[in-house]
Amino acid sequence: MTKLAAEFRLSDVALHKICRKHNVPTPPLGYWAKKAHDKPVRNTPLPTEHAAREIVIHEGAASDESDAMAAARGKIRSALGERQQGVSGDTRNPILEQTLGKLAKVKQDRTGIAKVEGKGLIKVAVRPESVVRATQLLEALVSGAEAAGILLKGVDGLAVWYVENETISFELVEAADRVEHVPTEAELKAVAKWEAQREADHPRYGYLRDWGRPKIPKWEDRYQGRLAVRLEEVKILSLDRYWSTAIRRVFADSKTQDVIKMIPKILSTVAAMAVAKRENREVEERRRLAAEEVARRQADAERRAAIEKRRTAALEQLMVEAAELERLRRLVDTLERSGDPAPESRMAALLNWARQRLAEREAHLDHEELEQRLSNAQLFGEDDSQNLWRPFT
Repeated sequence: MTKLAAEFRLSDVALHKICRKHNVPTPPLGYWAKKAHDKPVRNTPLPTEHAAREIVIHEGAASDESDAMAAARGKIRSALGERQQGVSGDTRNPILEQTLGKLAKVKQDRTGIAKVEGKGLIKVAVRPESVVRATQLLEALVSGAEAAGILLKGVDGLAVWYVENETISFELVEAADRVEHVPTEAELKAVAKWEAQREADHPRYGYLRDWGRPKIPKWEDRYQGRLAVRLEEVKILSLDRYWSTAIRRVFADSKTQDVIKMIPKILSTVAAMAVAKRENREVEERRRLAAEEVARRQADAERRAAIEKRRTAALEQLMVEAAELERLRRLVDTLERSGDPAPESRMAALLNWARQRLAEREAHLDHEELEQRLSNAQLFGEDDSQNLWRPFT
């Protein structure tokens, strides 16, 4: 893996990630040592899914970038001819010209940074000493973008890259380096004054106080002419995971790299971000539809459960009514078998009243009456309702 990764100009870790991403088996630990000593080893065959499949190893192949993003990067690199020394040429872009004109006149603030921002301007924040190089970088960047088919446009008051009907915002800044702080004379005097006062207070209070000592920072941020192009943050969304990965968005000078030479990589990243934005909207739409489907199924399940609960309650009520009807029938039958009571007696009144109630209850459980009761309650039909305020009576 180490030797093969070197051929692709990748790290062996990156090559392992690519293999895992595409389900390609790799030699286990100690495989080559065993093979070198003629010990038995086992080769894991490729999965059948790779029978007629081609895997392209490209910049970002070890990440979660899609094939469409890789194709967008390749298209930009082809348009620029894989030039690694930046892209030069005369560029007549009104946004660029207005930004450079403003940058040549702007004054530095209290932090020593000259800032340019506003409607129709590229956002720039550099020291006056870096203006010349920042100008060269912007000119080369805009020239390369036009050669690659990426436009610099003003959208909603912001200067953005426009590619594939998507916009990518950006800025040019001078990056601060974290360096060891060298105490200033004023800081040393403040510490010396505090220590002298501490010694003077010792006889009075009987102890040496520790609080109030002026703090001298160990580190400080210092601007040393290191320029950086910052693109907006774009993350890669996926349907099969909840987290997302961010595309590299900062390209800066380093000890071994000139940011101007990174223009092809910057512009290819802009193109990849544009594709990612489009694909993210598709993922979000599919997520929305999936969430709606889950909500619909859940609501449907809740509706069915509520209907089932109402049906069960109605059935239990009918069983109670049937049981009471049967008891009433037995009572009337018993009273009738005991003989006819006197017409004006209380027993005659009871029997007549019981017969009347029996007829009412029998009618209440008649098919036509039950059909009407179920219809009023919207039960056991296509219009089954989960509305608990429609009782079964």
